[in-house]
Amino acid sequence: MSYNSISESDYKFVESNISELYGVQLLSGKWADVVITYGKVTIKENKDVGIATLAFTYMVQDSGTFQPDELESNEDFKNYLGDILSHVINSKDEL
Repeated sequence: MSYNSISESDYKFVESNISELYGVQLLSGKWADVVITYGKVTIKENKDVGIATLAFTYMVQDSGTFQPDELESNEDFKNYLGDILSHVINSKDEL
């Protein structure tokens, strides 16, 4: 499932009380109120196929109404975080 219709109203940056990095609070949808921190982000490019893949690590700071392991094992959640990260990267030129 892809969430390509991500906008600034779907997330906000928040200060973290456990890390020097800012967290990202999800504001809408199934995972509203979950707060995560992105870690290492890499872009893997396959020149033969012409496709780039975003790879990243993250840490759940506040799991909201979910159990942390429930989020960690949910592929839709991980894909949603990837779409949020893609939006952040693609929106940086608008700042």
